[in-house]
Amino acid sequence: MKDKIQSHFFWKHANGAFSLFDKPVEIIYSKIVSNIKYSYIFFLFLIFTQLSNKNYVLHESMLDPLWPMLLFKNISPVSIALFCQISLIVGFILLTRYYNNRFLKGFVFIIYFLYLAFLNSFGKINHGHHLALMILFCFMLMPGNKVANYKEKTILLFASAQFFLLFSYSLTGFWKLFWGIVEFFTKDVSLFSPLSFRNILIEQFQLTNPPLLGVWFLEHYYIGYIFYCAVVVIELFAVFAFFKSNLHKIWGVLLIGMHLGIHLVLNVNMYPAIMAIGLLLLMSPFQKSSTKRLY
Repeated sequence: MKDKIQSHFFWKHANGAFSLFDKPVEIIYSKIVSNIKYSYIFFLFLIFTQLSNKNYVLHESMLDPLWPMLLFKNISPVSIALFCQISLIVGFILLTRYYNNRFLKGFVFIIYFLYLAFLNSFGKINHGHHLALMILFCFMLMPGNKVANYKEKTILLFASAQFFLLFSYSLTGFWKLFWGIVEFFTKDVSLFSPLSFRNILIEQFQLTNPPLLGVWFLEHYYIGYIFYCAVVVIELFAVFAFFKSNLHKIWGVLLIGMHLGIHLVLNVNMYPAIMAIGLLLLMSPFQKSSTKRLY
């Protein structure tokens, strides 16, 4: 497979040391199929966690419907939620068995897209599910086994999902750095001041109850600022980890640790993102085994 993409303007950059495509196509493809099957179990878990979300029950209609929900703005929120949840549960269960069915994959992507638009139509946007939606989009495009070179195309689409995930974190780090530079010249407090971390805590704790660790970091914000700078570095250079298969699990652990730290300090829950990182990076099919046989 390395020979086929050697001249490609993008994929050739993944052909250096610790290439994504060092292992045989059959081995990579079989691992991707296993990951896909596991992913639908993870998606089932995400849907079940939303069953306890009763925020929409308190409203007779959506407060601020996003554009995909404009056609359904006169329908009861409870009815929309039940339809989406039941459809997704049935769809994900079927996909654990018929994982490569194009109709099922397209159906669950569309319903999940509408479901997220529905959940975000009550005055607050939750970015935690966006990475999960991106995974479903890439899975939807994966070809069936009747398409020519379907294994190679499936591998490239899975790698694309990994790239988009890491690139999204690099964009987050880039904008933190960009606005930090702008604010350095225009405001008293910027990314380059420990007070920036303290201000983030103060702003967040006006919206949520501060956890114990968050209160401690508010009093010792100089220590927290060191972790904050580390987060910016991890995010900024995340996309470069894509091109080295030996860095996939390492960056997966760093990103999951980052999200766990954010949850403990800021009380911001991003478990769908953790699921996406675990699926694409910790279970990366391109990572070489570090174990050696003993004879």
